[in-house]
Amino acid sequence: MRDRNDLMIGVKPQSLSLMDDGQFVASFDRAGRLYTAYRDGHTFVRGLSGIVLEKWHEEGEPWTPKRIRVLTEEEKRTFLTDLWTKVSELIAAFRRGYGCLRVFGEERAFSPEDLERWLERILAWDVHAYARDQERFLSVYKPISILPPDQYLALVLQVTEGCHWNKCTFCDFYRDRRFRIKTEDEVRRHIAAVKEFLGDSITLRRSLFLADANALILPQERLVRLLEIIHEAFPFEGGQRALEGIYSFLDAYSGMRKTVEDFAALGSWHVKRLYLGVESGHDPLLRFVNKPGTAREALEVVSRIKAAGLSVGVIILIGLGGDAFFDAHVRDTIALLNEMPLDREDILYLSPLYVHPGSDYEEKARAFGIRALTPQELKHQIQRIREGLRFASSADRPRVSLYDVREFVY
Repeated sequence: MRDRNDLMIGVKPQSLSLMDDGQFVASFDRAGRLYTAYRDGHTFVRGLSGIVLEKWHEEGEPWTPKRIRVLTEEEKRTFLTDLWTKVSELIAAFRRGYGCLRVFGEERAFSPEDLERWLERILAWDVHAYARDQERFLSVYKPISILPPDQYLALVLQVTEGCHWNKCTFCDFYRDRRFRIKTEDEVRRHIAAVKEFLGDSITLRRSLFLADANALILPQERLVRLLEIIHEAFPFEGGQRALEGIYSFLDAYSGMRKTVEDFAALGSWHVKRLYLGVESGHDPLLRFVNKPGTAREALEVVSRIKAAGLSVGVIILIGLGGDAFFDAHVRDTIALLNEMPLDREDILYLSPLYVHPGSDYEEKARAFGIRALTPQELKHQIQRIREGLRFASSADRPRVSLYDVREFVY
């Protein structure tokens, strides 16, 4: 017989979680969509795109990275079917008086009727509803290839599609599409479609990300006009549903086209942080992987962004260039990062390189006899870079975080 204390429903303003004896947890947004679940030591993350990611750690393997895999379509259907059965059982038990309810935040504004409506929304999401949702996603978005980790729950708007460069040998995120800038009318239609698709799920999204790879390549006047359109559609000040800021990728090469004044103007439109895939401070390595721009250009762009009052996210690829570039990559990357005017508002992401089979990078590395780093060597490279960082004060240093691209879903 179920213990009355096993079951708990936790309610926050934008999410509801069902918890059963600590062994099962499932969290849903305001529209009733599942976004994460925990079962038997494994975490499952469902994206709006319909992808379900499974994550877990193997015991006794200290050098092995977290295990991550995408469920197949058949596995996904089984998982969602089993989850719906489990959730239905828990909700039925709760309605019979088992378990407890904890409301975090606005308890006075949350009634039993509100809870019942939320539970009914959750129950409406069976495996067939999720399949229809996946089809709807593809009518609204091109595939969202990647976001910085602190933006995984951002509201994404694709004001551009693809990557204007799309020639870096290690990256195949945008190989399936040509670069294109949307017109103002297209952006308006896209915003309307995104809002209709998300419905109440939009409340889980606390920031807005301009996609795809480099939306800020737009000429300044055109970019500002698109920001005006976005501000007409979304609140950024006051109110519970206001978004806290706008974020986007930027590369050093095209970033050199913008002045401090240009970046400051973007800040007036609530642009908060720009993310640069610096990859390495070693220019020969950047040339080897066909990355546009130089280390000095990356330094200059970061300096302009910071002078304008915005923050930055600097991304470094760990393992890039394998054994052949190991020492030079570490040495010059440390030197570059130590020159950057980074502070506590910024993020330094260390991202292990995952080579796609058949990629240009894999073929070129093989041709030059370059060996990929082992997990131990990747960890050692991360350690050397972290130990080499020198900032003005420990209290004002940027956050340094691991960025595992395999964990991304949208």
